[in-house]
Amino acid sequence: MISPLAPNSTHRPEPDALPVGGPGGDLRYRVLGTLGQGSFGVVLAAEALGPQGFVKPVALKVLRADLADEPGFAARLRDEARILGLLRHRAVVRVDGLVRLAGAWTLVMERVDGVDLRRLLELGPAPVAVALEVGEEVASALDSAYCAPAPEGGPVRLLHRDIKPGNIHLTPAGEVKVLDFGLARADLAARETVSRSGLLGSLAYMAPERLDGMDTHQGDVYALSCVIIELITGAPVGRTSAHPARHAAVRDAALGRLWARCPDAELHALLARCLDEQPAARPDAGALARSLRGLRARHREPWLRD
Repeated sequence: MISPLAPNSTHRPEPDALPVGGPGGDLRYRVLGTLGQGSFGVVLAAEALGPQGFVKPVALKVLRADLADEPGFAARLRDEARILGLLRHRAVVRVDGLVRLAGAWTLVMERVDGVDLRRLLELGPAPVAVALEVGEEVASALDSAYCAPAPEGGPVRLLHRDIKPGNIHLTPAGEVKVLDFGLARADLAARETVSRSGLLGSLAYMAPERLDGMDTHQGDVYALSCVIIELITGAPVGRTSAHPARHAAVRDAALGRLWARCPDAELHALLARCLDEQPAARPDAGALARSLRGLRARHREPWLRD
């Protein structure tokens, strides 16, 4: 049976771990190993087992046992399930359900193989074409999430709030996947936790307004532009400031590194807009995706799938 792990545990479930009963009694889950750990608990690699030899690779995001009675943690996991259940995009990890396994709230998700961009950056800068292709896919996913319809009508207005290399995954098939919507904010009547502004996320990728407690869709655009620049240059943009002059210094240094690596005037102008101090001056994610698609056509190879 699954035992939710402490964040610093080094335990790895054995491949022949006993299956755990699933929803409706038709599915069981066989744990294969640990994919990751955090303050909430653990993400396990598993297989969903069903009748007639049905087998499906899944990931199980399991809340720690000692947090099960903490309303905030359990509610945030349930909200993540509700939000992701509304999204339909190839670059957003699919959610198959929210269940209780061995008494612990568990999010059953698509299992994503491959590596995240943080790991790839350890090898150095990426080809410009690859950075643009990754950026386009993530921007398209952010646009889809922001505009997805809510059950009660109107758009979900989902903000990821933690776009960074560690939350963007590449699969062996060349697919891009946006991970970890645990800090997401959305306009959703069914959610249990209150969407609060504040310093949730990674400071090195935060837009200036977020440092002042303001969450915007363009804040995700800012963070994604930081990721694209880091992929191309191999160096992070760095923590910005709500002070205009200090922000300008960080932005201009990053754009200088970008130009030295890739002297493409159109790309430089686009990412300069994305890093603007004022959210209203930045493109939305849909416009960014379209611009990156046009730029990608000029930088022909290599392709992610290759």
